[in-house]
Amino acid sequence: MKPDQEIGSTPKEEAKKWGVRRILTFAIALAMALFHMYTAGVRQLPGVQQRTIHLSFALGLIFLLFPFRSRSEETGEGKATDERRPITAIDIVFLLLSLFIGLYVFFDYENISFRTGIPNTLDSFCSLLAILLVLEATRRVIGWAIVIICFIGFLYLAFGDHLPFYLAHTGFTFEQVINFLFFSTDGILGPALAVSATVIVVFIIFGAFLQVSGTGPLFMDTGMALFGRYRGGPAKAAVLGSCLFGMITGSQVANVAAVGVFTIPLMKRAGYKPEMAGAIEAVGSTGSMIMPPVMGAAAFIIPEMIGGTYLDVVRAAIIPGILFYVALYMVIELQAVKLGLRGFPKSELPTLRTLFREKGHMLIPILVLIYFLVIRASTPPRAAFWGVIACVLASMLRRGTRMGFREIVSALEKGAKGTLIVAACCASAGIITGAISMAGMGERFSDILITLAGGSAILLLVLTMIASIILGLPLPPVTCYLILAVLAAPALIKAGIHPMAAHLFVFFFGTLGNISPPVAPTSFAAAGIAGSDPVRTTNLAFLVSLPVWLVPYLFVYSTEILLMGQLEMILLRVLTSFIAITCMAVALQGYLLKTMGWILRLGFLAAGLFLIYPYWVTDIIGYLLIGILILIHVICSRAPRGVPYE
Repeated sequence: MKPDQEIGSTPKEEAKKWGVRRILTFAIALAMALFHMYTAGVRQLPGVQQRTIHLSFALGLIFLLFPFRSRSEETGEGKATDERRPITAIDIVFLLLSLFIGLYVFFDYENISFRTGIPNTLDSFCSLLAILLVLEATRRVIGWAIVIICFIGFLYLAFGDHLPFYLAHTGFTFEQVINFLFFSTDGILGPALAVSATVIVVFIIFGAFLQVSGTGPLFMDTGMALFGRYRGGPAKAAVLGSCLFGMITGSQVANVAAVGVFTIPLMKRAGYKPEMAGAIEAVGSTGSMIMPPVMGAAAFIIPEMIGGTYLDVVRAAIIPGILFYVALYMVIELQAVKLGLRGFPKSELPTLRTLFREKGHMLIPILVLIYFLVIRASTPPRAAFWGVIACVLASMLRRGTRMGFREIVSALEKGAKGTLIVAACCASAGIITGAISMAGMGERFSDILITLAGGSAILLLVLTMIASIILGLPLPPVTCYLILAVLAAPALIKAGIHPMAAHLFVFFFGTLGNISPPVAPTSFAAAGIAGSDPVRTTNLAFLVSLPVWLVPYLFVYSTEILLMGQLEMILLRVLTSFIAITCMAVALQGYLLKTMGWILRLGFLAAGLFLIYPYWVTDIIGYLLIGILILIHVICSRAPRGVPYE
């Protein structure tokens, strides 16, 4: 039986699926996955070779899977592919050119390294070809947004020497530009693609093995077992399932597509309107980008930008990630009380005992991953490699999860295909950041932000937040972060903000851009599953996520939220932050014990804002204000129904 053969399908039906395109796709995907497993667990190649071969594999698969011209006008991460299409001459040409890049750099690597700064004609041809192929692959996978930004970068490098002095550069030749954008460590083969080629790809393969072994549904079923019988239980279960699944997959839209097909119908069945069900799923999937261990790949890229280790990023991001979900949980809880929603009968829900008896052993791979990362201090690729091995071995313990040869091959293929979006994002982001670096624009943009802020830290944060959200509207989190890390984060660091806080700040808001109006790919994907209006779903997702917008300001002003400082201060600031987030949720929902008026809502909003700043005076004011507001609310809630109060 072939690796992707569906149960119940006949050999004749399967044979129809295995045309030339399908055979090539399967072979290249399998070769790509095996190559990365080998380099992760046995022997990694030199940097440029590793990245170029990774890019070559990814480009080849993209040109086979994604059509030159989509049959619909929709673009983005969710764009459908059809491997049964007849192969065309243009597909073969693009595939051969993609393979040429990898083979050329692989076999001529030493000579290329000696020719750094003085490339020959073939080097320049390879650079130009790689840039064009990356742009075309990005257009097919992501759409035009990133490509247009890349073209703006090209125009700036070509004509920037004619701009005013504060924007101008010294001028570059065409050959200098194309070779810098491809071969330099600031261009396509820079830090972003390095992380994609060594870390992200192996983690995605690990996630694919968890999915194929049946561990994915375990996360959703665990959420239903824990929360299903409580008010708003399906929404809470959806949030937990989205968080657990997205922590491994590292893609908002992929998370919505994989988990939303289960969670959104459950929420609708429990009484949620389609728009609200889609909004909650979109926000829950977005939070998984901020929660370790993968963080949409940012967990592996941030150390490349500011130094430190992967575990430093994980430690810093864990409390902000939890705060995100605390805010979302409070919104769901208040909504459930306000709307009188109930959970499901206990008889319809799975039990934790049954779940862990049947599939609890599939948590072993995750424990192995944590062991190698934390105890053995292994590199992330090697930890993920042993996680994959543990997944295969653990699956053998039960018949229902057992992975045979077919399932292992299928997981390898799925894992390779799952890396395409990230690889395209990282490669195209390398073009953008390379153009910025080559022209020295990053430093000047930071100076412009600081000048506009006029020395005000809060104004600088607001300007950076706006820039992050605008960039995050059309771009995936990884691409958005890489651009912001060069343009905006340095301004925050110059203003005295801790580097880790600065980079997490821009990453956080860049990620939220994907659920912010008017363009919100994650919300649109959730709306498609919910059968709701995309605009209304996006607006609701924005409103549901508003309390979360307080979180980045909390850890900028209190680095204790990033687990930096003395233990007693960390505990105090974390507790205060949880209370501040709760106040924001109450203010925006306008409900606690009963519906409250605008004066009380503004009071809770003010209390939350007071608790942001880490100063004992503002803390006392905030806590006193909360006490007064709760007392007033309790007294007013005892008033007869229908009696309005403020």
